[in-house]
Amino acid sequence: MSSPIRLRIPASSAWVVLARTTATACCARLDFDVDRLEDVRLAVDEVVGLLIGQAVPGTDIECVFVPYEDGRLDITVAATSDGGTLPASDSFAWAVLTALVDDVTATVDATAVTVLLRTSRSTSAAVEA
Repeated sequence: MSSPIRLRIPASSAWVVLARTTATACCARLDFDVDRLEDVRLAVDEVVGLLIGQAVPGTDIECVFVPYEDGRLDITVAATSDGGTLPASDSFAWAVLTALVDDVTATVDATAVTVLLRTSRSTSAAVEA
């Protein structure tokens, strides 16, 4: 479809709207239905909010949106962090993320926390039916 879309925003809640809007635009271009589009928008809002809490003050959140011709969308969100931690997989926020998209993977290293959201035009259940 197109090259990855890279978005770098200040690690501040005031800028989350840009990440949500970019996610919405990507989903619309991939012809997601309104419910699926809203799920992805909410997932991006949730993950960016989580990572803002771990970001080093004055740094940025980097979002990379990778659309695929077959209707898949990968969204990577990363924040610079001093000794960040993985989002707790037993938390409410994690439960929300896993309910909204097809797959969620988080990694942490010495300098960053990264979350990968994978989704598609249709849910896994709809594909199997």
